[in-house]
Amino acid sequence: MSSVLIDRINLNQLRVFECVYRTRSMTLAAKELALTQSGVSQHMKALEEILEIRLFDRVRQKLVPTTEAKQLFDHVSKSFDDIEKVLSGLKNVEPGLSGGLSLGFPIEFGINIILPLLAEIQKKYPKIHYNVRQGLAFEMNPLLLSGELDFAFVDSFKMDPAIETTPVYNEILDLCYSTSWEKPPKNAGADYFEQWKYVDYQEDESILSLWMRHHIGWKNPELDVRFYIRDAKAVSRLIREGIGAGVLPHHLVSQLQNRNEPIQVVQGNEKPLINVIHIAQLKNRTLSTQAKAVRELLIAKIPKNS
Repeated sequence: MSSVLIDRINLNQLRVFECVYRTRSMTLAAKELALTQSGVSQHMKALEEILEIRLFDRVRQKLVPTTEAKQLFDHVSKSFDDIEKVLSGLKNVEPGLSGGLSLGFPIEFGINIILPLLAEIQKKYPKIHYNVRQGLAFEMNPLLLSGELDFAFVDSFKMDPAIETTPVYNEILDLCYSTSWEKPPKNAGADYFEQWKYVDYQEDESILSLWMRHHIGWKNPELDVRFYIRDAKAVSRLIREGIGAGVLPHHLVSQLQNRNEPIQVVQGNEKPLINVIHIAQLKNRTLSTQAKAVRELLIAKIPKNS
């Protein structure tokens, strides 16, 4: 009886099912497989008719897999991996990686740390294509929950409980000012820094406040912030123009100083302020073969500190 079912099922139907299950989205599956959304729907409908079961329920406009779908996916995904390994072995070549994946990261960390690594991976696996989103952790949170991202790099932020995070990188944060400004005296305290002007990323001034608490013990700083802008390069430009002091990741500061840009670092206490970068993904989400491989390669290649 099982052989009759196998004869009736098209391999493409199982590939489409695997992708829909993994992404929890007909739209995302269509993009990954280079199909139309109606084509994906037709494959799913045909598979359900052959098996005479329902594979997904639609709850609040989201696809929720049935118990039968979970059972089928566990076997199908493993079988695809096994078949790929066998075929690659027959050709005596390293298993190739292809297909799409989506990831997110903070702008400066992504540009300076992640993109060079992705370029290296792309040269080895040219058939992988990427959909990249840049932004802060609170912007990555809903994208991970909705399944729009396979995984993301986020800084210190309380993510939704449905998202698991693993620390991968320690980013040093420096308070910087223009070389046109007077150098602050050693052991300068709140009275001194209260007179400065500042630029920050968000209106809650969380990053500046964190630096003040960490380095000079100023718990509730009242700061004269002239600009709020969510981009480290823009913040660095305003700092160099003398508009205000601001916090920058150390790897960006090093680049600027190597180019002799007019920027200085405030010397706080001996222990640097660390922003821990995490890799985040939805709990229990099964990543595609290419997404899982890229994730593992990035974790292995990311340097430990800035």
